[in-house]
Amino acid sequence: MEFLRFTYTMIVLTLGLLLSVSSGHPEKRKEGDPLPSPGKCEPIRIPLCQGLSYSHTVMPNILGHTNQEDATQEIHQFYPLVRVQCSPELQNFLCSVYSPKCENGTPKPVCRTTCETAKRDCGPLIKTFGFSWPTLLECESFTTEACEQDLNAPVSIQKKLVQAGHTVGDQVLSLQTVRILVSLKDVDRSGKLDEPKYQELQSYVSAAKREFEQQAKNGAVSLSQMKNALAARDLRLNDLNFGLLWDRYSTAEQINYDDFVAILARLETLKERFKSHRMKNLPCDCVMASFSLDDFIRDTLL
Repeated sequence: MEFLRFTYTMIVLTLGLLLSVSSGHPEKRKEGDPLPSPGKCEPIRIPLCQGLSYSHTVMPNILGHTNQEDATQEIHQFYPLVRVQCSPELQNFLCSVYSPKCENGTPKPVCRTTCETAKRDCGPLIKTFGFSWPTLLECESFTTEACEQDLNAPVSIQKKLVQAGHTVGDQVLSLQTVRILVSLKDVDRSGKLDEPKYQELQSYVSAAKREFEQQAKNGAVSLSQMKNALAARDLRLNDLNFGLLWDRYSTAEQINYDDFVAILARLETLKERFKSHRMKNLPCDCVMASFSLDDFIRDTLL
């Protein structure tokens, strides 16, 4: 309880500080503006941006910080938001702004799609506390030129699945469902899928699509069909939990293709995470798992 109260307080303080991010900076470079002259790549020293898929950055960044020390002071204000994991893309987005990847001495442009995902996921939380997304981080001013280069980005995986025919009529898997699928196959939690893991993801979607099409009528499945699909994968829920799931996902007493796949992938991911935390040598004939609060929040926010 004390942890939750502390987190709540830190989020409020963070959002108050974020208002200052919108002022006091040089004008931000916009899409289409020329890149700055090549600089010197340097190892990332910003704690929040260490351990990412890249290890070197270059200054100045898009906000005009000329050194990592200044960038560190400002990005650290976002730490509580990153900690509560309101979006799987927030840390990547912030680091692409404050500590951009160095490519031949120039900063890699910020991906607009990553920004839009972070804003969509975290925007409701920020709004809850009476604040708005910082002006200097508005997604419209970022570029799309870097997005399609990241083959592990949800939007890229989504496009590949569409191209491979994993649609049902005009129903396409949403970006949120793609993220859940990535979490299912991202065993090491690196946020990246190699080619074998992507092929596993595609095979999983193919099987789920085939199962959906076999049962669906008018592009959706009924309550009993959804129960059968879960039972076939040994995903047995008690009546209370199934009722909560049905109320959340169903529309007009039916579930569409996107939500069907999302439900299967989300429950299977949670089942695997439960197994990885399962306790041993219990003094009872029971199955239990041990989670830290951070682990519990991360796994349930899939």
